[in-house]
Amino acid sequence: MTIRGRSTVQIAAATLVLTAAVATAVVLWPTPPAPTHEQISEQIKASAQAHLDTSLLDGRKAQLAILNLGQTPSDELCQGLWDRKTSAEQHAMDPSAWMVGCRDAPSP
Repeated sequence: MTIRGRSTVQIAAATLVLTAAVATAVVLWPTPPAPTHEQISEQIKASAQAHLDTSLLDGRKAQLAILNLGQTPSDELCQGLWDRKTSAEQHAMDPSAWMVGCRDAPSP
């Protein structure tokens, strides 16, 4: 039997060679090395530190807003500003770092 002038044996052989080539390429394709435990640990630490830094910075912005109004940052004023944040905003921040940023004077 022939298909477009080629025998089914030729088509089967070509298909087999092509399949073998693809399978070899897939098996031999280099995969990136998996991250080590130390790398993952460092990524987690960096993410946690970034979360704290962002919270502190946002608290500092609230402190500047209070100071621009001519008032002194206090627990009550900062808590009032914190309470006005949406639950999504509050969830995205560390409350204690935010309060430190809002209430306490920046260290030199």
